[in-house]
Amino acid sequence: MYAVLGETATLIDTGNPGEKSFYQLKSLLKEHKLTFSDFDHMVVTHMHTDHSGGVSLIQEEAGLPVYVHELAEPVITGGETEFNRMNDFFNDFIKQCGADPSVHQHARKYKDETWRDVHYISEGEEVYIGGKPYRVLHVPGHSQTDILLINDLQGFTFVGDHIIPELAVNAFIEPPPPGEKERPAPLIQYRESLRRSRDLQLGKCYSGHGKPFTGHIELIDKRLAQHDARCLQILRLLKQREKNVYEICQEVYPHLKRSIVFLGLSQIQGHLDLMEAQNEVMKEQRDAIFYYRLL
Repeated sequence: MYAVLGETATLIDTGNPGEKSFYQLKSLLKEHKLTFSDFDHMVVTHMHTDHSGGVSLIQEEAGLPVYVHELAEPVITGGETEFNRMNDFFNDFIKQCGADPSVHQHARKYKDETWRDVHYISEGEEVYIGGKPYRVLHVPGHSQTDILLINDLQGFTFVGDHIIPELAVNAFIEPPPPGEKERPAPLIQYRESLRRSRDLQLGKCYSGHGKPFTGHIELIDKRLAQHDARCLQILRLLKQREKNVYEICQEVYPHLKRSIVFLGLSQIQGHLDLMEAQNEVMKEQRDAIFYYRLL
C-alpha cells in the first residue's frame, strides 16, 4: 500500500481483508499524522485480495471513492452468484488438471461486501493521484484487472504486481468473463503486457511487494527468459510420455502440497497454453482430464 501525498493525498491499494490489516494500516497512517479522511480516494492496482481486501472497511470509516479497472465490475457487483460461478470454474479446472478439488482447492466462504462510489477506469484514461495526473495502462496477466499508473512528468510508475524484482510473478488462471466460454490464457497475456511495458519510460517503479526499483527493461528480459526456460523443462518432461497438468506440476514443483498446489497448476497450465499456441504441444481430453503430448 502507498500513501501518495501532494496537493491531495491518495491511497494506492488497501491491504488484506479483515480488521487486523485495517488497524495495522490505520496505525501506520497515525504515525504520519494521517487518517483515512485525509485521502481523496483509493486506487486499486488489481483485484487480488491482498490489494483490494481493505476497501469496504476503509469506506465504512471514511467513505472514500475507489478507482479500479472496469473488468473488476462482475466481481464487485455480482455478489454470491458470481462467487459461486468462480468457485465452480476453479473446481472444474482442478479436475481438468488431474488433481482432486477436495484436496487441492482452497476453501473459500462467501462474505457479503458492498463497495460504494466505484469508478471503473480503462486503458488510456487519467487518474489523479496526490493531485497529479497518472496515465492508466491495462496490463492483464497476473490478473485480468492489473493496471500500471504512470506519471510521465515526474518519471515514476506504480506497477502493482506486474513486475517485482524479488520474485517471479505468477500469471493466474481465471474464469472467463460472465457469458463467455473461453477462459483467458494469462501467461500469453502477461508476456504481451511485459513487452508493452518494456517499451515505455517507466522511471522509478513502486511495486506491490518489495522495494522501489529502476531498470525495468532488464528485469522484464529476465522474466521472459525464465518463461522460455520453464517451457523447455516441460518439453523435456513430455519427451518421456504424455502427461496431465498435475503430473507435470508434481515434477516441477514437488514442494507444493494440498491447496497450495493450485499455484503450480496455474503456472504449468499457463506455460502449456503458450506451448500450444507455439505448436509445440497438443492436448487431448479423456474422462474430463486434459493430457498433453509433444507435436
